[in-house]
Formats: sequence, C-alpha cells, structure tokens
Amino acid sequence: MRSLLPLSGVELRRHKDPEYPVEDSKFEPYAHQQDIRELFQNSNEFLAVNDSPTGGGKTISWLAPVIECEDHALAVYPTNALIHDQYNQIREELDESFPKRGSDVAVLPITADMLRTRYATKYPDTRTNGERLRALLRTYVYQRGDPVLVLTNPDILVMMRRHIYGRTGNPGSRVRQLNEFETIVVDEFHRAGRKEQNTLLFSLDEMYDLPNFQCALSKIVLLSATPTTRLEHHFEEAMSAPYRRVTSKRETTEERSFNETPTDGWGAVMPPVDLDVRSAATFDTASELLGEDWDDTESFARKAGRTVFILDGIHEVDEVYTHLSNTFDDRTVVRIDGFHRGNLEEKLDDFDILVSNSAVEVGIDFTVDRLVFSAPDRASFVQRLGRLRTKSEPQSARCYASTNVAASLSEIECDGRVSREQLIETLEDAYHDPREFESFDWRYSAAEAYHHIERRARDANSERAEEIREKGWKRILRHFGGGDPPLTQSDVKAHADVINNAVERTLQWYRGGSLQALVYDRTPGTSDPIKTYDLFYLLRHGHVEFFSRTGFDEVVPNEHTDDVSHLAPYVTGYCTYDGTIETNDDSYGRSVRLKATSETYGWLRADDGIDDETRKPRELDGIGIDVEPDGADRITSIEHLRDEMREGLDVLCYAVKNHPRRVKNQYNLGKFLFLYPLTVGDEQWCAALGIDALYLHCAVQEAQNAVDLESLGIDL
Repeated sequence: MRSLLPLSGVELRRHKDPEYPVEDSKFEPYAHQQDIRELFQNSNEFLAVNDSPTGGGKTISWLAPVIECEDHALAVYPTNALIHDQYNQIREELDESFPKRGSDVAVLPITADMLRTRYATKYPDTRTNGERLRALLRTYVYQRGDPVLVLTNPDILVMMRRHIYGRTGNPGSRVRQLNEFETIVVDEFHRAGRKEQNTLLFSLDEMYDLPNFQCALSKIVLLSATPTTRLEHHFEEAMSAPYRRVTSKRETTEERSFNETPTDGWGAVMPPVDLDVRSAATFDTASELLGEDWDDTESFARKAGRTVFILDGIHEVDEVYTHLSNTFDDRTVVRIDGFHRGNLEEKLDDFDILVSNSAVEVGIDFTVDRLVFSAPDRASFVQRLGRLRTKSEPQSARCYASTNVAASLSEIECDGRVSREQLIETLEDAYHDPREFESFDWRYSAAEAYHHIERRARDANSERAEEIREKGWKRILRHFGGGDPPLTQSDVKAHADVINNAVERTLQWYRGGSLQALVYDRTPGTSDPIKTYDLFYLLRHGHVEFFSRTGFDEVVPNEHTDDVSHLAPYVTGYCTYDGTIETNDDSYGRSVRLKATSETYGWLRADDGIDDETRKPRELDGIGIDVEPDGADRITSIEHLRDEMREGLDVLCYAVKNHPRRVKNQYNLGKFLFLYPLTVGDEQWCAALGIDALYLHCAVQEAQNAVDLESLGIDL
C-alpha cells in the first residue's frame, strides 16, 4: 500500500518583548515562551505543560525564566544520549543568550556512567554512586551561592526520591540535596509508558506537597506532546499543583499552518512535507527498503543533501547501513545505534547518509534534507517526522507503517495540504498502545506507591510514620483509586503480595527490570567497550561468546575492571560481542525459546484449577533457555548463560498457554510488548518478563472482565 500525503508546515507568531530575559535585543519570543515566563513571575506554584511543536523553542521557554529567577533546577531527560546533547546545547545557550547571567550557572550532567567515572575521579574518597552523588550536589548546592542546573534521567530522580541510593534506616545516607531544587523540568514526558508516567507523577506530587522547609519544589514543567484525555484528568484531579497547559490560552492565534513560505513576523518551526506513506511490518522495514523498494531507496538517497534513515531494530540498521555503504562509494554513510555511538559529533557533522534507530529520535540536533522512517507507534511517528524542522521550504519524507495505519492515512481527504492537527487526530485513532491498560494503575502502580510509602514510614518515628501513611494513602486514592468499586488498602496489599519481592527489585525502579547481558564490545572503533545490552537481541542477532564471570574477567582488559565490577550485579550473563551474524532471507537470526524449570512446572501445572485468567505473575528464581542456530552461527558457549539463568535469576514472569503470535493477536498487544516462546513439556506456552509481565496480566484480566460484562448483556 502506498499513498502521498502532503503535510502543511507549522509557524508560530513572534512577539517584540524587550523585557524577555534573553540578552539579545533581536530575540522575539513565541507566546508559549512568554506564558511560561509569566507563570514563573506571577505564580509561586504550578504544574505547566508545554506542548508546543518540535523545534518551537521549548528549551528556552523554561531555561530563560529559571536563569532570571536564579532557581536551582533539575531537568529530566529520557535517555543519557539526550542528556549529553542537551548539556552542550544549554551551555551554548548560556554563552550566547545569557552572557551576563549564564556564566554564574553551574550545569551538571549526571548519569550512572558519569558517577562511576568522571565524578569518581573528582571525589576519590567515595565508594558508591550514592556517595558520589551526595558529594557532588553538596559541593554545588550547599557550598556555592550561584544557581545549579542538574541534567539527569528519570531513573536517577526516582532513585534519589525513593532513597534507593541511601541505606534503609539511615537518613544520613539519603541524597537530601534533591529537596533544594525549586524547579523540575521533564522533557519528552509523553514518551514514557503508563508505568513510568505514574511513577514520575506520584513522586513529583509527593515532593511538591511536602512543606517548603522539607522540599523546595514548587514549579513543575512537563515538555510534551498534546496531553491525552487521561493525562489531562490526572493533572487536574490527582496533582496538587495548579495545572496549566500554556499553549491552550492562545493556540488558535499563535500557531497555524503554512503551505509554501512562512508569514512575516512568524517563525517556521516545521516545514511542509511531501510524505510518501508505505506499509511494512514492525522490524521489517529493511526488507522493503532493500527489496521491492530498492530502486526508490537508491534514487532517494542519491539526491543532493543529507538523507536520514530511522528504523526500529538494530539488525535493520545493520542491514541497511551495510547495503548503502557498499552502494554509495562517493558518499559518507554512517550509523548510530547502541553499539555504534563513537565519534558522534564527527558523524553528525560529516554524514551524507545516516542510518540509525531510536538513538537519534529525540534531542540530538543535526540538519536533515530527506527522511525515511518506520513508525511502530504514534509517538515515534510524530517524533521521527519532527526531525525535519526549522526549515521553511517543502521537504521530502517516506514513512513505513503498519497496513492499517497506512490505510487510515490514505483515507484522509484534503484540498491542498493536510494540517498537522489532522494528522495527529488520524494517528490517535489508527494506533493502539499495548501498554495502556487502565487496570495497571490500581493493580500495580498503587502497589508500587504503597510499598514506597511503607518504606518511608519504617524509616520515621511512630508519630511521623502515621502521618506518612495517612497522607500517602490519600495520595494513592487521588492518583489510582478512581475506579468502581473504590480501591481499598486490602486490594492494594493483595496485589503487592502477588509480586512479593519484585516490588522492590522491579517496580520501585522507574522503568522496571529486564534481562541484560554485560558485553565486552570488540568491534573496531567502539568508544564504549563495556556496556549492558538486551540479552534476547544478543541471542538472536549477535556474534557473541558467553563466559562465566571468572572467565569474563580474564578476557576483558584490566583497564575495564572497575566498569565490569560496577555493572555485574545488574546483568544476567557475560559475553563478548563481535558484530552481528548474517540473517536468513526473511531477516531472521537465531530462534530463542525459554524452557520450564521444575519451579515453572509447579507454577503452571498446578492441579487446583488455575488457568490464564486466575494465574498471577510471580518471580522465578530461574528459567531455562534454548537457542537454535536456524541457519545462523551456533552459540557453543550457551551453557555459561544457562548456568546464570538457572539460579538466582529473580525475574518477574507471567505465562499464557499458546504461541506468542496467537496471544498477541488475541489481546491486540502489538510488536513492542515482547512475548517469548516457553516450552512446558510438550506444550507451547509464552511468557512476558519484567514490567511486560504485569502489562500482559492486565490484558488478560481486562479481556476476561469484558467477556463477563458481555455475558450479562452489557453493551461495551
């Protein structure tokens, strides 16, 4: 299926505003930038959502008033790559837009890797990341009088708030400096899943509600796509801070479409795009690009200027990069992905053709003339299309989406160009999010919050503990208790008991747990040889050799010993990586299958009438695994991985009887909720692991409830 969709550009009105704090007399702010500044000036407390278009200056919208107010601020970004990119961009903005005030602002990028490397050197007497984080913030928050701007990821924010960096029962080990930040900004908030959004909003609301002498947070800014109806309700009803969507005040007069050239006095933030929409299955775009569409692909990439390909799987990146590199001898073809991030700035400066995945989806700034992208979900569609920005002349792009999405886009009726608003509305109807289960809120987010509150209460004296529990329960009801019948503490405890210790090991973290391997990357030119990576990708597509922990230490050069020691507690298995294997004609590598252990048999084969609907997720101590060559290289060292997976795995699991494909179709789960084949004797099952186990459980429960209602004659 193929159709051409002519999209309009987007322009924002500029305003002459000599009072705006950017130290450039020629700077003319947009309305959303003025409105955020007005909130900082006139409102001591607020939750603001800025959903202005990509390329519309959202960074300046919060940075300018933070600099003007001289606040301590913490900015949260979804990826570490974006933290590094935004650090460079913000330092540049401070030098160019705030030359007088900006020099007094300390900008601190903080990731786990930086804590164990750069900041370990800066504070040699510290032993853990928590100690280094406390020492770093103590220096800049308590021992300096100037504003501090911290750039970090949601995991570190949640770990600080939930005292995971500290020791239970030892208040002195907590990162108390977090409480000194008046402003917290969350970038790309809409990219978070339901669990992550719930975790972050509950934590921010809890911090905001604390007395000012305990926590200074009073201003929360979310940089996001247009909030969904659910989030709007959550902002208004669950959060204590007064909610304001800044673009709603003047959205009909300050933002509009343009077809050819922007209007005088307006700034083009997104260009008109001639979008060629084609169909392809998720993780199969490479087959279309290099197969039936190859002539178009080659012609598209040969045009003058810079062409960018953004795909889903790293194996797709490998296929397309290799093919284009062999085809275009006269062009600079580069790749950027989880295994190829070295020389990033040089690659972005020099490329003619860039092949990447989600690694360049957000934040990283570079110019693009033409774009080819796959669109597995609505957010990725909008985000990847948004790489074409800040130009006024029409641009060309090609998009690969599922058949039903491509069909929905082909049915848009237009006389001239289609507005971005009309595109977004169509995408919202066409895409289904497999992780948007309402029952997840009261089943599992409430249990997560309850566990956190109980942990806080245990660390307090009896009088304070009672207050923490009382206020905490009221907050749980505001955030997660809106169903019928009303949520009770017994309900929450029951679901907390279901997952037992997994609450501590999985839900307490922002993203939850997954199976990762510790990798020694031996590919030429790698800048980050020691890393963690998804275990199942490595098994399917990696040229890998597994080792015992002792054997791995012998293989890895001595200069990486500290990195290995730091990351080893968080992984399942240790391997070397020497690139990818060749795949078959259908782009498949090895076949990976889980195998039941005696513990799994006892759980799944119980004789007490347990079925898919009544079975609950549980934490497994171990699980077996088989990897079939399927025409690819055999992993002769797989026993080392099996040894690691048999004992002490502690993985959250939920299993359903049937093949993964059938279960996905039955519950409409899509490609990005991962189910793995599971062999139980001679029966075919499938299993979801980590947070996906909880999403799958919700899917099964909601489907069963829907059937029950239909049987009662209730029209859904």
